[in-house]
Amino acid sequence: MKAIIRKDEQAVSPVIATILMVAITVVLAAVLYVMVSGLIGNPGAGSKPTVSLTQFNKLANGM
Repeated sequence: MKAIIRKDEQAVSPVIATILMVAITVVLAAVLYVMVSGLIGNPGAGSKPTVSLTQFNKLANGM
């Protein structure tokens, strides 16, 4: 059976297209906010910087 396509039919109504664009924009903004807030963070909270020191002693026989 062959489908008949009329020129007056639209794929998506303008209202649904607008709702989809707003929803996609909100989701992208939320993802961007989470990524940026995770990178910046709160400098007072979280882990403190640590330093690890190792001392090597030279052996008497030159090894």
